[in-house]
Amino acid sequence: MNLFDIKLLSFRKAFFTAVIFPLILAPSSSYADESAIKLLNKMNQALHHLSYKGTLVLIQGNNVSSLMIEHSVVNGVQSERVVRLNETGSEVSREVKGFSLSKIPRIKPEMEKVYSFDLGRENRVANIPCRIITARPKDRKRYLQKYCIDMVSGMLLDYRLVGKTHKPVEQFMFTNIEIRVPETGVSKISVNTTAPLTPVDEVVTAPESEIETLLRQVSNASLEDGWVAEALPAGFDIRQAPHMKEVLPGQEGEKTTKHYVLSDGLISMSLFLTPISQNSAPQNAIKINSGALNMVTQDKSGHRITAVGEVPELTLKNIVKNLRKKDK
Repeated sequence: MNLFDIKLLSFRKAFFTAVIFPLILAPSSSYADESAIKLLNKMNQALHHLSYKGTLVLIQGNNVSSLMIEHSVVNGVQSERVVRLNETGSEVSREVKGFSLSKIPRIKPEMEKVYSFDLGRENRVANIPCRIITARPKDRKRYLQKYCIDMVSGMLLDYRLVGKTHKPVEQFMFTNIEIRVPETGVSKISVNTTAPLTPVDEVVTAPESEIETLLRQVSNASLEDGWVAEALPAGFDIRQAPHMKEVLPGQEGEKTTKHYVLSDGLISMSLFLTPISQNSAPQNAIKINSGALNMVTQDKSGHRITAVGEVPELTLKNIVKNLRKKDK
């Protein structure tokens, strides 16, 4: 596994990215905002506290996967098992290891400065009625997203991340699901046939408070080693994550990659700063895209800068461009 694979895996495991969409102004917009936010927070609670099992289709760019996800809560402890469906029974990769619905963040009042929300029409997914909520960032530096939520249980049934062409760059949708609601003990079931299961991974999700303890708030003007992040998109702050250390073959000592997390509360992206030796071959700017996930890499001031996250490529490019090291 190379360094990019490690960084990408680390980003996907730790921070599952969720964004929210534009408010269509109408006479009842204030009511729509309040109702949409309440339903989104009900969804957040449901994804943590409900037990559910279902099959979903995951579309990332041109890649389409069928997954089975099983989430259970026992004595307040969440656990998740994600399984790739494979009709041929052949071995599959473990790329869905970080897939978890329970990492969608809670809506906080300050997010309304950056996003506007709208409660939309009713739809039906996996034979369950659900209500569409769209959320639009107030700039073009984040993706538009849509959610379809079961208003009874709060379960998220359909999610779409939409790019500037107005087409989804990433989407998942349940084709069948069983939801157990603890308050009533009633289950909702949508039955469908499924392909044979090939085990992929089992993930025990950590409470949000434990994840938060790994991050330390820092100023964008005072990163380590004299680095400064200028002109960040509105609403983003920077937190320092645990650094990554590696020993490279044929070299003495460790190489430490500094890891920072940029977040507006709804979406997160990672910024990695890795020192490179003077005799390293210069690296031209590299761009990688996988559905909604983009990555930009560029060498600058003796470091390899890598920005990765589920935001538009131009957002990452501008962050790297505006990252500089102060003169001593």
